[in-house]
Amino acid sequence: MLNFFSRLTQEIKYQRQNDWTLREVGAHWDATTDYDDINERTYSYFRRFVDAFALYPDLTPGATLDICSRTGNGTAYYFERGKITDVVCADVSQKMLDICHQHLKDKNIEHELSLFTDWPLPFADKQFDTVLSFETIEHIAQPEVFLKELGRVIKPGGTLILTMPNILWEAVHFLAAVFKFHHSEGPHTFLRKKFVSEQLAKNNFKILARQTTILIPGGPKKLIKLGEYLEKFLPAFIVDFLGLRHIFICQKI
Repeated sequence: MLNFFSRLTQEIKYQRQNDWTLREVGAHWDATTDYDDINERTYSYFRRFVDAFALYPDLTPGATLDICSRTGNGTAYYFERGKITDVVCADVSQKMLDICHQHLKDKNIEHELSLFTDWPLPFADKQFDTVLSFETIEHIAQPEVFLKELGRVIKPGGTLILTMPNILWEAVHFLAAVFKFHHSEGPHTFLRKKFVSEQLAKNNFKILARQTTILIPGGPKKLIKLGEYLEKFLPAFIVDFLGLRHIFICQKI
């Protein structure tokens, strides 16, 4: 277990890092213990699935790629709502794939697993109707390549659901990892939504909807309820600027 100064040094390294490999990301998640136990206590975690679904509930069921699926919670959420006919859970971490497999098996969800450690992704052109990408793009050192690959494997007319943290919250994630309030993000760079919007357009994705959510990521129930109230009643531009998570719903054209 890392002590305070080791964690501080590690997080500073991640902040300064501008290049890393998919294998390094995989090694980070392989070493992350109790991922689901930690996130079960984190109010903001499951809202990535809840809010994305609420923003676009009319998703047509189809063949789905859950990219960097980790423990499979996103797949389970969408499957249980009838939005997946068959699914490939892909990840850079074998440990996460093993946990994902057991999790989905316990829920009787048919699935395939795929470990990838380099580009291109190990899938055919136009293979998927839907791609789920929950809090993944910030862990990719080459986000342009990542979005290009997602554009390659998704069918014309297919849907990309992508979530990512607001760059404004990077310092909060840094402190949470240093003081052990939450697991480390590992290798990452939080991205500006303008950059991601531009890259989506460059790879022939039309943004159907975009939303920013979560003003208060955790704490006592009354504080969380206050955050939910503020999200509903504050002007949209304020929530868009201050919110923790950006959600993009995109169609491949």
